[in-house]
Amino acid sequence: MHLAMAEARAAEAAGEVPVGAIVVGPDGATVLGRGQNRVLRDSDPTAHAEIVAMREAGRALSNYRLLSPEGGCTLYVTLEPCAMCASAILHARIVRLVYAAGDPKAGACGSVLDVLNHPKLNHRTAVQTGVLAEECSRMLSDFFLARRGKKRIDPHPMDTEEVLLGGNDGDEEKMVREG
Repeated sequence: MHLAMAEARAAEAAGEVPVGAIVVGPDGATVLGRGQNRVLRDSDPTAHAEIVAMREAGRALSNYRLLSPEGGCTLYVTLEPCAMCASAILHARIVRLVYAAGDPKAGACGSVLDVLNHPKLNHRTAVQTGVLAEECSRMLSDFFLARRGKKRIDPHPMDTEEVLLGGNDGDEEKMVREG
């Protein structure tokens, strides 16, 4: 989980929601894929940390099913996966999911929905929760508190190369998009 947290910190440093994920092979030690949220950087609504990590693992195994003759893979993620990511976990045949913080608004692995162990689906994924939950929850809370401390001034920031953000003290801070 510490490796997933490092990915989450890297996502935060890039201005993304701090979520990180790691896919580990059947031996429990070989990292096959690393991912961090890249939604904003890639302009891709599917570029969640879990998806990015599973894509990398799929390339490493040359198979979209994250299985090998030795067994299945484990996905470690700092935040409970959403419905999209949970569905991808099923399609990839991840055998075990370990996540830190639950997501009471969009969690699809037990909090809001339980996609991974739905009785009508033909694959089940073992789920372990709460590993480093406090640290990961704090990272997310701190990120959103800092984000709410600034207010967007430009109502259409995607139309320009610059986004103006107003700070709490009324000063404006200009952020230039990296192209």
